[in-house]
Formats: sequence, C-alpha cells, structure tokens
Amino acid sequence: MLTTIRPRSEGDFWLAQTGGNSPALLFNPNRVRDTWRALQQALPNVTLYYAVKSNPYQSLVATLVNEGASFDVASAPEIQALLPFGVPTSRMIHTHPIKTEHDLETSIQLGVRSFVIDNLDELWKVAPYRHDITVMLRLAFVAPDAPIDLSRKFGAQPEDALHIMAVAKQMGIVIDGLCFHVGSQAKSAETHRIALLRCLEIAGDAASEGIAMIERIDIGGGFPANYSNQAVDFDGFCKPIREVMGQVPAHIQLMAEPGRAISAPSMTLVSRVIGRSKRQDDTWWYYLDDGVYGAQSGRIFDHINYPMTIYTEGGDRSAAVFAGPTCDSVDRFGDHDSLPELSLGDVIVIHEIGAYSIATACHFNGVAPPVIIDLEDTADVQRRQA
Repeated sequence: MLTTIRPRSEGDFWLAQTGGNSPALLFNPNRVRDTWRALQQALPNVTLYYAVKSNPYQSLVATLVNEGASFDVASAPEIQALLPFGVPTSRMIHTHPIKTEHDLETSIQLGVRSFVIDNLDELWKVAPYRHDITVMLRLAFVAPDAPIDLSRKFGAQPEDALHIMAVAKQMGIVIDGLCFHVGSQAKSAETHRIALLRCLEIAGDAASEGIAMIERIDIGGGFPANYSNQAVDFDGFCKPIREVMGQVPAHIQLMAEPGRAISAPSMTLVSRVIGRSKRQDDTWWYYLDDGVYGAQSGRIFDHINYPMTIYTEGGDRSAAVFAGPTCDSVDRFGDHDSLPELSLGDVIVIHEIGAYSIATACHFNGVAPPVIIDLEDTADVQRRQA
C-alpha cells in the first residue's frame, strides 16, 4: 500500500521538523550515507560514481565527498559545482554521450579527462583532444523490466562496437572503456548481468584483433529506489552482477553510476492541503502547496507514485484527486478511488522524493519550489563529540 492514513495530530511531528514551513523538503544525510554504504557492500571492488544529475543539492554532495565518493557528471556546470568541495577531477567521469563543442572544451579545461561517446560523429568532436583524454564507448542494452528506458536515446548497438573502436584507433583516439545504462527502476539486475557478459566478449574481441585494450567497464545506474514501501535489498538485487564479476580480468576496473538509488531516500516532502472542492462525479479535489512543477515532477517524467502518508481526522470516504498549486491542468496526480474527506491544513508527507525533484523544479506561475531543511547529521555529531 502506497498511501497510509494517520491521525492529524501526528502530522505535527513533521511540521515541527520544518519549523512550520510548507512545502518543505527534509534532507537526511544519514539516509544518503547508509544507502551509499549498502550499495558499496553489495558491489565490492566496484568504484561508484554518484550521478550528480539526480540531485545536485550541496549537502548531499558534501555527504558523499566525506564518504570518498567519485562523481558522474554530464556537463561543465556540474563539474564546476563539485570543485569547491575539493573533488579532484580524476574522480569525475563525463558521461553525456552527446556534447556541445563548448561543453567538451570547457570540461577539458576544468581538468576532466574521461568522456563517453556512442557514435562516429561524436568521435570527430573529441578528436582535437585525443592526446588529453580517454574515451568510453556506450552500448545500448534494453532491460524489459525497467519502466524508464534510456537505450533508445543513447548507446551504440553492441554489434557496431568493434567498428566504432576501429575507427577511433585510426583517428588516434584511445577507447579504453565500455559502458551502458539498462534503464531506471529495473526489477532485477539480470540485464546488468547480460550486458556485462557481452561487454567482456567485446573487450576480448577488441584485444585479440588489436583494436583496443579495454581497461574499464561501467555498468551504469538503474539501481532501484524504494517507491513500493518495501526496503530495497541491494545485496539481493546485485547478486546477478556479482555472479559475473569473477569472470572480469584483473586489468579491467568495474564502475557504476548510482543516482536515483542514493538521492531518492535522501529527501521527504512535507506539504499541506491548501484548498478543496467537490468536482465532477462527486469527486473531491484536494489542492496541495506543492505539485509537479515543484518537487513532484517525477509523477510526470518517470510515472512514479510516491509512498505517501496523509495526516487527517478524516470522514466519509469518496473518490479523490490531488492537485498542485499552479493554474496548469497537468498539475494533478494521485487519483484515489476511496479516501477519507480531508480538511484544509491536513499534512501530506511524501517519501523517497529526493531523485530529480529539486533538479527539475521551477517557478512556474511564480510559485517557488519547496524550501530544503537539513536534518541533523549523526556522523557530524559523533565527530564533534570525539
């Protein structure tokens, strides 16, 4: 069950944490740290590069910097955002397969040396910098159980890999890595397993034909967030990947790019009912102070139904619709067949909403995104007490 009903008085706990601010996102660094370490444990000897695009919030980045994380960036501005934290560019990989020439040049000037391509035209962009960079070739693998498919937009077909690497060699471009992203929220890592095996085959063929020496394989992201109210078992999810890791030659470094799995649990949205009206078909419409132009863009972009707790005294049940605070008709979500009647001021808490929420939020209609409030970092407390 994604929607839980609790007494209205219990909602005061959440309002106390926001200082009465609503809407507000509560950032929990402890969740970031725990999730990062759980994924590290599930993928031993795999270097994790946090996908900054999923949530670039400074406190989140700072938490991962303290964990010694590396970072997956997709633009020069993301690189520039990391530099004040003291992250060396050697711990960054630029993974956008299609880059503007300006972004490529700026990223190299900033010190990043690892880039990704997935087609022949992109080789011409990186060719002028061939002596300064190394390149990974992104391949397309489709996870049938991943609701968010990235393989159509990016990735060369595996059967074209050797040809692209051969052309790169003729151009003097070093392709030393292969990478892929099977899509987000896959139910299992079976496609990761299949893709990793195929990459090992391609690496072996490239070496035997003298085309390229593959030293890195990046298995991308796709690690799940908890959108089902059931804790994510990273150890179980990653088991198919670990089954293949024993076949990886010692000279090949394994990498991964977790984003959503780390950022989603980092934030919780506290919102309130600011309006209500009974509309067509005797359906209650409840208007919240946050919607799809604020923290809840994932409802549209990724078709996510977030776990939600409603704090209300309630009443007779009926069909209900939730809507955001803007004038746009698309700003609606969460249709319910049966909810208790809500009142103005009732508290709605939406969980696991840290991924891509603040990264895509805007000021449509002049409505500001939620404020962000940092919760206490227990590791900082322990350091101060030591």
